[in-house]
Amino acid sequence: MQFSTISLVLLVSVLSITIPTGYAVSQQTNACNPHTICAHPGDMLRYNISIRDINSSQTYNFGAMSDANTINVIQSQEDSNGIQNSTLVLNLKTGFVHSEQDVNAVRPFLEVLASPIDYNQSDNSVTPIVTDFNGFKRTSLVAFHSTENSTSKIVYDIETGILLEEHSTSIISINGNPEVINFIDKLSDTNMINSDSGSINTQSQISIPKWVKNTARSWSQGDIQDSEFTNAIQYLISNGIMHIPHGTSGANSAQSIPAWIKQSTGMWAGGQITDNEFVQGIQWLITKGIIQVGN
Repeated sequence: MQFSTISLVLLVSVLSITIPTGYAVSQQTNACNPHTICAHPGDMLRYNISIRDINSSQTYNFGAMSDANTINVIQSQEDSNGIQNSTLVLNLKTGFVHSEQDVNAVRPFLEVLASPIDYNQSDNSVTPIVTDFNGFKRTSLVAFHSTENSTSKIVYDIETGILLEEHSTSIISINGNPEVINFIDKLSDTNMINSDSGSINTQSQISIPKWVKNTARSWSQGDIQDSEFTNAIQYLISNGIMHIPHGTSGANSAQSIPAWIKQSTGMWAGGQITDNEFVQGIQWLITKGIIQVGN
């Protein structure tokens, strides 16, 4: 989907990831070369996609190798209109893909990045976390990006380079009326992840009091004022559950919070994202001045 591709390009730039262009020998059956895409014939990725409450799925089946560095990929999109298939040709060395019919329509293949993922460790908008995928604990990177009317989050598996989740919330104008649009693209099935990560980050998992989540749920539903939500965030900061960089400027806790943040908060309150991801996201929004709390 074009919406997904544009969002991912912006967010991958936040990760400070570069597409490899150097020489790499051909991929072997059970081994992958560093800094190339690790995919083999028979591999599969399936994503569930939701936009404006319209659901679809997209599947990538990796087929035969075309040559030492390229592999054929069957892309299948299923929605209410049926199933549409297309054949892509993916260069495992460069990370670029083009359609079988048009070799000039080249784009980055953002569902799988070169692995292991290299990223800018000094960028506070990118955070390593431990996530759960189908019962496996995986070391991952979560990156946030925000503009005046939108926020986006992507999660990539560090070891495999696989996109685990993309979520964005935006306010756009439809027929002259502002509307909040949620977009979710989440990995639902793959045979490329079948164990825990080799090195699990031992960072402690955050546990947020139940009353804070209840407050967040009520705020996301419009039942309480912004000030009550920012008071709950201030509690997390005061009790060391959430940390913001020294010197981050605060503001009056009555400061109005952008409406689109309620959508993301409601997803956390509903259990769709973890406490760790919620805290990291709010920390980043505070450092950018999008959410403002009292000192």
